[in-house]
Amino acid sequence: MQKKLIALAIAGLVSAPVFAQSNVTIYGVADAYMGFGSHGDNDMAAVNSGGLSGSRLGFRGTEDLGNGLKAVFTFEQGYKVDDGTGLGDNSRQSFVGLAGAFGAVTLGRQYAPGYDFQYDALQSSPVLSPQAILSGEVGSSIDASNGARWNNSVAYNGMFSGLKVRAIYSMAAGEDTVGASAGTVTATPPYAGNWADPSDDDAMGLGLEYANGPLKVGAVYQVLQTASNHALRDDQTEWLLGGSYNFGVATLALSYQDAESLGKVKNQDAKLWQVGVLVPVGAAGNVHLAYGEVKADNVIGFDSAKSKSYTLAYTHALSKRTTAYTGYNRTDNDTGLDFGPVADLDKTVPLRNGGENSDLFVVGVRHTF
Repeated sequence: MQKKLIALAIAGLVSAPVFAQSNVTIYGVADAYMGFGSHGDNDMAAVNSGGLSGSRLGFRGTEDLGNGLKAVFTFEQGYKVDDGTGLGDNSRQSFVGLAGAFGAVTLGRQYAPGYDFQYDALQSSPVLSPQAILSGEVGSSIDASNGARWNNSVAYNGMFSGLKVRAIYSMAAGEDTVGASAGTVTATPPYAGNWADPSDDDAMGLGLEYANGPLKVGAVYQVLQTASNHALRDDQTEWLLGGSYNFGVATLALSYQDAESLGKVKNQDAKLWQVGVLVPVGAAGNVHLAYGEVKADNVIGFDSAKSKSYTLAYTHALSKRTTAYTGYNRTDNDTGLDFGPVADLDKTVPLRNGGENSDLFVVGVRHTF
């Protein structure tokens, strides 16, 4: 027994330096709000999750490998505060890789560059940000939502004297295909039976951002390839230019993005621009004003149609980790479109017609840890 205790003590001394080099952090967001709104003849009153940010629970860690090299990993799951669902089957990101002075190279399910480069006075709020509402509705991958989380990907992230560089390549990005010896064939009509190379449904993205004091500017380019050679199909290609400037009394943020072949359908395009202002109020408050507009081509049989979205909101930091918020969003639609946060939040009753307007008022709280 004494020899076993001595052996265990020696093993503990030997392994102690290894454990000392490792670091694991548990983090997350708990965000919920009361929402009251309407879209056409539909009314909505509910408690929902994720007014400012999607609720999540994550683990990130590093291990020092020596000579400036580190192993890194992240596991992050999304969940809904209002009903507790999502945890365990809603992966936001999960990756592992190596990092050093050169940056980081990682493998797994990861954010494309368009997830972060938003230049948005509403912090990419899924229910208040005009940019987030409109880009999500048209199906853009340059958006802080699930469309910018790519499976089976290798990514690079680096920072050099104020220049942030992000690149990603996703293998088999998730188009609905089935395998066959001659390649792949799309499984859903009207594109079934059109053969293509199985590697043709990959995706790639590149993002560059330069920050210097109050100024921040950036650009994003992303491509989602199609695995079908049907005449009506094409690669979804997108780009965004944006920037922000902090004048002290207010921060101005704006962006313009262009998307072609949305949903990988040829000529189904959209152009979106938005501008917003964040005005500090006292030591803890901020007023947020934003306006966005999207022009969608060849949607639901219409040559072109527009949606306009505008928001007034207020956020107040109750502490470093807890923020109370309230806001109102209005989204106006041309005939053929039914964009707006209420249409997404309450799907129990389908919208009767396109061209109806969406109104949503929210009051909520977000806690980060």
